[in-house]
Amino acid sequence: MSMETNQRLLDKLQQDLSSAGAMPLYLRFNASIRQAIEQGVLSEGDFLPSERHFTDRLGISRITVRKALACLEEDGIIGRSRGYGTFIRQTSPQAKLAYSLADVKGFSREVMLQGRRPDTVWISRERVVADSQLAAKLALAENTAVYKLKRIHFIDGKPMSLAVSYVVAEAIANVEDIGLSLYDYFRLNNVEMGSLRSQVSAAMTDEETQRTLQLKDPMPLLIIKQTLFDRQKKPIEYSESFCRSDMYEFISED
Repeated sequence: MSMETNQRLLDKLQQDLSSAGAMPLYLRFNASIRQAIEQGVLSEGDFLPSERHFTDRLGISRITVRKALACLEEDGIIGRSRGYGTFIRQTSPQAKLAYSLADVKGFSREVMLQGRRPDTVWISRERVVADSQLAAKLALAENTAVYKLKRIHFIDGKPMSLAVSYVVAEAIANVEDIGLSLYDYFRLNNVEMGSLRSQVSAAMTDEETQRTLQLKDPMPLLIIKQTLFDRQKKPIEYSESFCRSDMYEFISED
């Protein structure tokens, strides 16, 4: 790293760390390094100053620096080489998944079409009775039996979203036969799929979702509520997906 780049980085860190806010100091340090990469202050292969240099120039503890660098290393942003130091490994965030809110592909097929590897980890598959709100969404009588399917969606081994689906009972012959993709199960079993109605909102992670998605710190989630209809506009499935906001990019039309 040149002296000019070194100084630009330290000036940025000093400014970011001095700003008021409830975020812990090590997270502000972490975020500032990431922004420096995105803004081109740091590039792949650049070496960072030593921990001691950071502490002396910024007036912060070595514990704070080590904690921030440990998070960056765990996320693959930086690497460490004995005898050389700490260097930038990743110059841009992992590509987001472009996910259509209009086309009835399903998560797994959308991921595969973008050349990436989908996976599903099942949490539960159970038969429940619909309360009044759920019954209204699926155009059923209250207390009608439906299937509740809860699973985690992964891309390239990384947890991306928590999905909960409620499916009308006649659409599922054997719930244990559903594998990687619910929509592929529908296709294989000739369940007719017509259109989707979607609603998007945002919220911070709660403790359970943060743990499920293996997030170190709370972050904003995109909450996607969708109703899948058959070609006669009869509801088949109502779902709620809690998606990492840094890893999804939603589009409303093809």
